[in-house]
Amino acid sequence: MSFNNIINQDKAKQIVLGQLGSKRIPHAYLFLGPDGVGRKKFALELAKILNCKGYSQGKIEACNTCIPCNKINNSLHPDVQIIDFNWQARLEDEDIEKQKALKIDTIRAVQKEVSLKPSESKWKIFILEPAEKITTDAANCLLKTLEEPPQWTIIILLALHKDNLPATVVSRTQIVIFNPLSEKEISGFLIKNYSLSIEKAGNLARICEGSIADAVFHMEEDLEETSLVWQKIKNKSFSTIEAMSFSQKYSKTPFEFLSQLLMLVKQDFRQDPSYFRSCVETVLNSLNLLEANVNGQMALDLAFLKLKNNMK
Repeated sequence: MSFNNIINQDKAKQIVLGQLGSKRIPHAYLFLGPDGVGRKKFALELAKILNCKGYSQGKIEACNTCIPCNKINNSLHPDVQIIDFNWQARLEDEDIEKQKALKIDTIRAVQKEVSLKPSESKWKIFILEPAEKITTDAANCLLKTLEEPPQWTIIILLALHKDNLPATVVSRTQIVIFNPLSEKEISGFLIKNYSLSIEKAGNLARICEGSIADAVFHMEEDLEETSLVWQKIKNKSFSTIEAMSFSQKYSKTPFEFLSQLLMLVKQDFRQDPSYFRSCVETVLNSLNLLEANVNGQMALDLAFLKLKNNMK
């Protein structure tokens, strides 16, 4: 069985393995689901299977030993490309921090690549992420490729949701849903692969909302101080002076701090949605301000003051 390195996602595996077995593979997929549940890994595994020598011999799995498999594992295969903000930044010769949306020039560059036959394998595979950040013009441009793709091309869109994608784009893809993972699955993964204690793995699994990537990302971080800040806010013992002090302290890493805080706030939100809804909205709005290049300390000032008021 292939995809055995993907935790759960049995429905997604069933759909794609059926298509691989019948040799009736769509030229466009839309993988929907939260970050960190295996969408990109699944897309790369699909790319490996299609370009693995074993597939042409009737095997529906990647051997992980042939040249194509090794190249994909090491991000070196010329026919498998991840089109994301890093790719776009290199195309524009700009900093990654300036990339906020997938633009039409990026899609035009992809179309040029799509028009060229594979250089080493049977299939050229393009993985676009985050697809929900694509501009309207870029999406309309992509539609032309989705309508008449070359026979050697597969385009895989990775998105949190389909709301920002035109219906015309969505309708031309095979939608595959990826679900959040359970706390048991995540904690088991962390214990097996990172030798975490049962307690630490369980704590991370509870706050990462079904995302292994989030759990691993925060694994080495000390959430104790962020938890202390949140407890002070919840207990209404968070003074304005303390708020400004913490704001200054985390002004150099505002996104990291607010991301940690959001996990903790959401944990309480699940227990009492009506009471903590405004807190979730406040932290999300502050993260949006950072995305819009608002000064970090200013975003934190507003977040702390609003959170303080929310608890009144």
